[in-house]
Amino acid sequence: MPEKESKNLKDGVAVTADVVLTNYSVCEGLEKEIRTKNNLTIKEVSGRGKKGDVKIDIVVSYCKGCEICVAFCPEKVLAMEREIAKVVDISKCTNCNICEYLCPDFSITVESL
Repeated sequence: MPEKESKNLKDGVAVTADVVLTNYSVCEGLEKEIRTKNNLTIKEVSGRGKKGDVKIDIVVSYCKGCEICVAFCPEKVLAMEREIAKVVDISKCTNCNICEYLCPDFSITVESL
């Protein structure tokens, strides 16, 4: 049975979701794929970055594949997988939040843990 988890999206709405995939290693981090009841897919990657523990959420349903986050990430934490941004090495993340600030669709959030 899938694990239940609550998420707060940027609009302040809390949703309960099923964690579909867990414990995938992403260069010293763990990735979870979460499917919400409103049919959003969120990829959550958490791990130790350069300046402490960090969590990066990508709402796959919002990402249009513009590659702005990938192009401007100074540490090359992100890459494109097909047409969606993906965390490839969370251990390089410095919590600069450039990806979050530049995302035109608000699909990325970066949080210090």
